[in-house]
Amino acid sequence: MRGGVFSGAVFLALLAAPAEATPAGTGNVAADVAAQAGEPGDGAPERPDGASASPRSPSAMVAGDETFQADFTCRKPAGAAQDGPIVCQSRINPVLPQFLLDLRWHLDPETGERVITAISIRREGRAEPFQVIAGLDARTPTAIDNGGFELIDMDFDGYLDMRVIAEGTAGPNTRYRSWLWVTDDDRFVESAALDEIVSPEFDPETREILSRWRSSAAEGGVDVYIWNDGVPVMLHREIDRYDGPSRCTRTFYDRIEDDMRETGSGSCS
Repeated sequence: MRGGVFSGAVFLALLAAPAEATPAGTGNVAADVAAQAGEPGDGAPERPDGASASPRSPSAMVAGDETFQADFTCRKPAGAAQDGPIVCQSRINPVLPQFLLDLRWHLDPETGERVITAISIRREGRAEPFQVIAGLDARTPTAIDNGGFELIDMDFDGYLDMRVIAEGTAGPNTRYRSWLWVTDDDRFVESAALDEIVSPEFDPETREILSRWRSSAAEGGVDVYIWNDGVPVMLHREIDRYDGPSRCTRTFYDRIEDDMRETGSGSCS
């Protein structure tokens, strides 16, 4: 949606900028500021063993080894009610060994949902896990592969991070439990701030987090975040409000001097 890598210098420049109206129908403040600063604006492969493979993450690599592309595979139970964990594996970065992850789960007899209760993580060749995340109550329909579990680079540091759908919803808003790989701790650490973002999408090219949400049939929007000191910070927001079937107004907000301020509005089209 947005062009260009948004650098820290550009972010600071935006914070210091005075509030000015965004031209109606644009709303791409980060891209506009990046352009002024002179900055540039596949499906899962099949596996013969029946395991599902994730799309590759182009940002999950280390400098000097651009050929390494991290991904993950999961071997799900043959049937929704089959006993045994969902077993996933991944090498989240070339400097680390392969990780084996067991997702413990059960079926809720009342709702029919798959409920993930714990994730244990061990290094390949080791019998004991080096980390166990317990006390989960992550619920999804059985039709959702692996309970919505994914390994993706969410903070753009070259290491795959981990998330699982916290609870399935009938609408477009999806919330996750998210854990970031922290090299100093040598384990996954939950990010409460990231858990608060609805339906986050991660763009390694712009290093931005995109959140598409809907609060009602008449209102929805898009939020854009960047990482700042290890915390996702909202940079830009667009809200569409419908007044009847054919009239829609889009309002733009941008972070200026550490506050989200309205910067313009126009037609949604």
